[in-house]
Amino acid sequence: MLKKTSLASKTLQKLPAAPGLSEIHHFLSVAMEQRGRQVEITWATPDKMMDFSLNIHCPIKGGDTNWKLFLGTGQGAELLWDYRSCDVLLVYNLIVSSCGEVHQSIQAEGAITVSESFRDASRKRDTYFMQASRSLGDGDMAKVSAVGLQDNSWSKGTQEMQGELSLVPTSTLLQSILLSKTTGKLVISSQKDNVQIYFVEGRAVHAEGLGQSGDECLLELMSLRDGKYNFEPRARTEKQNVVTDLETLIVRGVQLTDSMTYLRHAGVAPESILLKARKDTTEFELSSSIEGNQAINGEAMLQLYIAIDDRSMLKQVTRMAELKKSEWVPALCHLIEKDFVTFSNEHVKSKSERSNLQGKQIDTSLIHSVMMTLRRPETGMFTYPAFLYFLEQEYFRAYRSSSPLSIILLEMRLVGAPPNFGRDPLDVGAAAEAFRRISKIKRHIDMVCHYDTYDYGLILPNTRTAGANIFARRILKALTSAPLPGIDNNRLSIVMGIATVPDDCVDLAVLLSAAEAAKSQAVKTVSPIVLYQDVV
Repeated sequence: MLKKTSLASKTLQKLPAAPGLSEIHHFLSVAMEQRGRQVEITWATPDKMMDFSLNIHCPIKGGDTNWKLFLGTGQGAELLWDYRSCDVLLVYNLIVSSCGEVHQSIQAEGAITVSESFRDASRKRDTYFMQASRSLGDGDMAKVSAVGLQDNSWSKGTQEMQGELSLVPTSTLLQSILLSKTTGKLVISSQKDNVQIYFVEGRAVHAEGLGQSGDECLLELMSLRDGKYNFEPRARTEKQNVVTDLETLIVRGVQLTDSMTYLRHAGVAPESILLKARKDTTEFELSSSIEGNQAINGEAMLQLYIAIDDRSMLKQVTRMAELKKSEWVPALCHLIEKDFVTFSNEHVKSKSERSNLQGKQIDTSLIHSVMMTLRRPETGMFTYPAFLYFLEQEYFRAYRSSSPLSIILLEMRLVGAPPNFGRDPLDVGAAAEAFRRISKIKRHIDMVCHYDTYDYGLILPNTRTAGANIFARRILKALTSAPLPGIDNNRLSIVMGIATVPDDCVDLAVLLSAAEAAKSQAVKTVSPIVLYQDVV
């Protein structure tokens, strides 16, 4: 029996199927943001014969998350297991195996087991989620469109879905409708606007809202984080303005959201003045920079670049270029990442300046004293425990905002003479100088830390594999442009391994293992930089 608890309980909307790995990640982050409160999700088996509920509780004083799986819902629910862990993969496997074991005994002979159907539904959604987060560089959309479109008996009903967008990502919501092949109308109400999307057997046919219509409305919808949604089964319309298939729009929408997040974090605003970094950039250079990158419209990028006059604000440039948001956002990201374009916000006054509001004086010495307790005084870098702490925080922040996260594991060694060719770590003075050089080229949000005993780890928020690779090359150049103190460059070995969420994996522990595998491959092949995606 489920005992009453004095803790405030918050029940989330019922899921259409067992939670996948990505959804468990999401609800864990919700629970961590609401420490001390209980987060509860429920779902039914594919044949609707049984219900399950998962209770998630993060102690307000810290410690491992408490997970409880119940057979049934409400006060009559039976506790199946009670487990404390932050390992979502382990929790996912426990859910899959437990639900299958409970229900398998009453399955009709020859029927699909719940274990199989749970794995089928949730794994398809996880696979789709990870593919949707990746670049379209591989270009094979047929593989994405084939994910999870068969054998979804759980979702063929007309169960009404409603809930909060803050708890269910828009991409997951649309994906559920796509996989279930449901017909009806999805209504989303937010502070910005109301959105209406009609579906026929999971295929989006008409969309209006957010100042857009058709494909652009669905792409804009992906960036919506707050609001309420309600699905009305069997509602239909004769209108049709959605041209592109939904699975492609989900992928493009996730990419567009990533790009918008990148621009926002970089400080780009509608009032920012766009500046050409070089006056002699040729059309050939611009076109060559996107070779093989199908996510960027080459013509739109050239059109945007030509419209930049070093005087106009971003909102004026995009209006002059007559480009859709889905065209100019990825194009501008690329131009900024490749140093073709910069921007200035010097003319923009903050709200506090406009209202003559006096800013509160901040004692920076307090901040400095806290930060110094997390650093190794001899090198100035964050300690290894601090690396793990900051990485976990950035991981949950990235998951919550649907933005990428990269890490670089850096190994610097002095190679000995033959026949042993020993690899000795650098002394403190050389390591401190290396840190100073890296600090000059990194962003303020990037972190340089010690990793394990003699290696170093860099945390790069909101950075995909390509951006991390570019930064790694800049690090290599900075460290080898002039000899480090007391170091012979001919004996210096520098290798880096790079891994990214979600490009390479979606689990924090796997991210570290992937970066270590890439670094080991770099040592083995005597390559200065190795990406994990090139190892597998």
